[in-house]
Amino acid sequence: MARSLVKSTLSLSILASILVTNPVFAEEEQKKDEEVVKLQTIVITAEEQVKQSLGASTITAEDLEQTPVVNDISEIVRRMPGVNLTGNSATGQRGNNRQIDIRGMGPENTLILIDGKPVTSRNSVRYGWRGERDTRGDSNWVPAESIESIEVLRGPAAARYGNGAMGGVVNIITKKVTNETHGSLETFTNQPENSKEGSSYRVGFNLSGPIIKDVLSYRLYGNYNKTKSDAADLNPLSSSGTRAAGREGVRNKDINGRVAWQFTDNQTLLLDAGSSRQGNIYAGDSQNSNNDFITDEIQSALLGTETNTMYRDSYALTHEGKWAWGDTKVLASYDQTKNKRLPEGTAGSGEGRINCIDESCKETSTLKTFRFNAEASIPFEVWRPQNLTVGAEWVEDDFTDTANTTQGTDSYGEVLTSGDRSKMDSHIASAYLENNVKFTDNTDVVLALRFDDHSKSGDNWSPSLNITHHLNDYFTLKGGIARAYKAPNMYQSAEGYLLGTRGNGCPIGLSQCVLQGNGDLKPETSINKEIGVQFQKDILSASLAWFRNDYKNKITSGETVTQQVIIGSTTYNVLLWENIPKALIQGLEGSIGLDWGDISWTNNFTWMKDSVNKQTGNPLSIVPNYTINSIFNYKVTDKADVNFVYTQYGRQKPRQYAETVIENNNGLSQQEIKSYGIFGINAGYKFTNNFSGRLGISNVFDEQKLRDTTVNQSYNEPGRAYYASLKYSF
Repeated sequence: MARSLVKSTLSLSILASILVTNPVFAEEEQKKDEEVVKLQTIVITAEEQVKQSLGASTITAEDLEQTPVVNDISEIVRRMPGVNLTGNSATGQRGNNRQIDIRGMGPENTLILIDGKPVTSRNSVRYGWRGERDTRGDSNWVPAESIESIEVLRGPAAARYGNGAMGGVVNIITKKVTNETHGSLETFTNQPENSKEGSSYRVGFNLSGPIIKDVLSYRLYGNYNKTKSDAADLNPLSSSGTRAAGREGVRNKDINGRVAWQFTDNQTLLLDAGSSRQGNIYAGDSQNSNNDFITDEIQSALLGTETNTMYRDSYALTHEGKWAWGDTKVLASYDQTKNKRLPEGTAGSGEGRINCIDESCKETSTLKTFRFNAEASIPFEVWRPQNLTVGAEWVEDDFTDTANTTQGTDSYGEVLTSGDRSKMDSHIASAYLENNVKFTDNTDVVLALRFDDHSKSGDNWSPSLNITHHLNDYFTLKGGIARAYKAPNMYQSAEGYLLGTRGNGCPIGLSQCVLQGNGDLKPETSINKEIGVQFQKDILSASLAWFRNDYKNKITSGETVTQQVIIGSTTYNVLLWENIPKALIQGLEGSIGLDWGDISWTNNFTWMKDSVNKQTGNPLSIVPNYTINSIFNYKVTDKADVNFVYTQYGRQKPRQYAETVIENNNGLSQQEIKSYGIFGINAGYKFTNNFSGRLGISNVFDEQKLRDTTVNQSYNEPGRAYYASLKYSF
């Protein structure tokens, strides 16, 4: 059955491609133009309707300019409802490598898109025993100055994007190609008051214009950024003489180009090509950072050097067509990520710890992703005005990792698995239908069904329903339910990926454990629900929504011994990555906004009622029990503006239950991170039509938080800093 569905998916892709390039069909349907145009004014696509749900937010280019980020757009995305920055588990490992976490589902369940295309470079980074990766994630491949807007979709609104979007989606939309020559050059610097915290500097440019007026245009952007690492002695010494590492630095280099060919009034061909480089500046961290001595010989020798570098090259060809019967989009893309780094241990207390400092030791893992997507949006009227979207997708990942697939080669490795373990691959064939029905003059209903067939975990059906109902001129009721989906990552399903521990890292009651990839894993699923109300009248807008995610088959490191392997006099207990039965995420989101024109005040809050792994009783990730964001903008004159930004983070409750032998023996610290607030202010001024600048202070009241794992402060919150930017545009 799965094979026949894959064939159907590919047939659908071919059909969509034929429709795109068939002018005869378009001419035959030309007579229906007026009727179709009339329909399109009545009902929008299902995708656009879903983006108007309560679980959707938009960050504009103006927002990015008025509240600039130091380096990564995650700094502004975290101010959206339901969003925080966390690691991918509740352990605090890799504490300063926090990534975007939507509704407490963890960074691995947040899908990052660039112009609608998924970016999955972080999948080339080794996946740890507790679910952590040594990665900054995929939110920093586009410089902030080159972004037109950012769409943040949460809950049911995100399920349409398929694999990896269970928590939500962040779609980074780059600036468009223009038919007139425009460009900009911008510099930015951030200088912390505490000299032990890393400073930042970046410079970037944007250029766009016509090659052949109204026919052929181009866009080009580039960026260089350097953020220094924190000093080795920034954080306090513990009673045992250990010191947790501060934040790593990073060097970014980006160049990206687009050529747009509008070869008819209704058809456009886009060619995109880009290359990016992200290299870290080592600050002394490793996976089990609470056990590291910062004066260790290896760690000290590496401080301030580049221990890992990510190279990402991307290419895409997109055809966009407008026809008498509807719109089409066909995309073919290729991404390659080379992950070059010093080797890390994959066993015991040494897991994630760099074990060779020589540059010649570096090894490169390579992830290649091929993607083909075709969809057609067709407005019509049968019973009620409708807009049907039909789509198909093929995604293939080929991965080579020689660095992290050698564990056990001379012992249990050859017993459990053999052959070339460095090669991993997977593919997903998908097909989807979405229909936006104008059910009544006041009610829109979006029905959707997505099918995914994964080469390792099998098939999955994801139905969804989203409803928008206007109660009256001011109040709108919105709700949705969807079954979201995530396939096992390639490390989890690769039988040749082995992790070992002599005992301390084992589940309680075991010793001499080996964790092996499992090719029989089921996909993770979640039933995502939300319902709420929106109010809009004059200067006031407000919303309140309840959300609940019932998480099933979450993949974690196993606790059940599947076999025992005896080598010499030692018995090894073999564990597999496994699906746990259930987990629960639940909470409230709300917003209140006031807009007087030159003055605006936007506020939002998130309350996390539940975040629990029902097998262990621990939270899925560590997020504040509530978050409040407030931004006040005042346009003083046509040339000057001032902005006030405040965020209040509620208390953060640590894990309550030990999961490993060492945690059971030593106990877990029960000290909570107390609530704290961060306030910032900045002002901008437009000196001329082409030249502008901005000055600001972040964390005005210096609410600095130093990383100290003995009291569960697993990350650094930087203190007061001063920043400035200058921009020339034409």
